[in-house]
Amino acid sequence: HSMWGNFPLIDKACARLQKVVVENKDFGKLIRQYDRPVSFFYCDPPYVDTEDYYGNITFGRGGHERLRDTLLSVQGKFLLSYNDHPLVWEMYDRPGIYIERVTRLNNMKQRYDGGAQFPELFVSNYDQSERIRVLPEQLSFAS
Repeated sequence: HSMWGNFPLIDKACARLQKVVVENKDFGKLIRQYDRPVSFFYCDPPYVDTEDYYGNITFGRGGHERLRDTLLSVQGKFLLSYNDHPLVWEMYDRPGIYIERVTRLNNMKQRYDGGAQFPELFVSNYDQSERIRVLPEQLSFAS
């Protein structure tokens, strides 16, 4: 496989990501800083009841509630990935909030159970089927 064939894809990805900002700071400050009607926030917080896996942070229920309150007040759009946990359903059971069940490969189990899936939720303040109607073909680096 010649890597030269990938350059058009890399160029497309580079053009698509020109205005993307990736930062690592308190989500409340970051969202307030960048929130505009045209903003899009993807959030991947510690999953509920897995907060102990991260030794250097303290998130807990208060962090989940603060994230919810912050996201429910944004001008832009948000997409949030979470584990499929009753607390998530309870916190985001609001008008105008969409919750979609999805699955992904469970990386931790692949060694023993190839193809094992992990249930997740996508939570958003927009109809997630919009991405099918509105977004161009997803970029892929596969040939």
